[in-house]
Amino acid sequence: LVPARLNASQLARPGPGPSTKNMGNDIGKGANRLAISAMANVTHIEKRELLALQRRFQELAAANGNPNTITREEFQAALEYVGITESDSEILDRLFTMFDKTGDDQINFREFVVGIAPLISGDVVDKLNFAFNLYDIDNSGEIRPAEMTFVLTSMNNVASYFGDSVMTREQVEGLVDDIFKESDANRSGTLTYAEYMHAVSEHPILVSFITGGGTVRFGK
Repeated sequence: LVPARLNASQLARPGPGPSTKNMGNDIGKGANRLAISAMANVTHIEKRELLALQRRFQELAAANGNPNTITREEFQAALEYVGITESDSEILDRLFTMFDKTGDDQINFREFVVGIAPLISGDVVDKLNFAFNLYDIDNSGEIRPAEMTFVLTSMNNVASYFGDSVMTREQVEGLVDDIFKESDANRSGTLTYAEYMHAVSEHPILVSFITGGGTVRFGK
């Protein structure tokens, strides 16, 4: 199901109460089933804008001597620099707050851009490929278990914010373990993008998550 477009005021994290009372394992019941594909219905972020944001974040972080961290002020300046619309900026600012785990108005910008990569249009492969391209700043073309866990967890966190069905932490870790057991034939501890995309795009847990079949909802 594709929900009606939401405005930013409707995207605050759900708190206790009637709206979250029954947000358990309701996959298959058809109610409020959003999925990553529906996250894009909330915003108008385009791939070129997200790439431009990543470049601007990287420049700002490097200028301040920290290659991965930006402040809220820098974040907002980057949104304005790239020309993100006011409505999208408000939504992204709320996501900044979610990623600001320590409450010091700073975030890991790599975690942020990877997490919102599914907001672009495209199929499962497009979204996953784009997310890992954003993460692979040094263009190594390879992915390690910890890096895969980082990317999937970031995506999972953003999906949960939008009320989508998501994976549990155990499912994310199990997914990564399965993929490397099945695809890392020479036990090198890394996968090429080609190996990764083939394995991930066909894995039942991840395909279920991407298409709206996660097992838990935020607030459970």
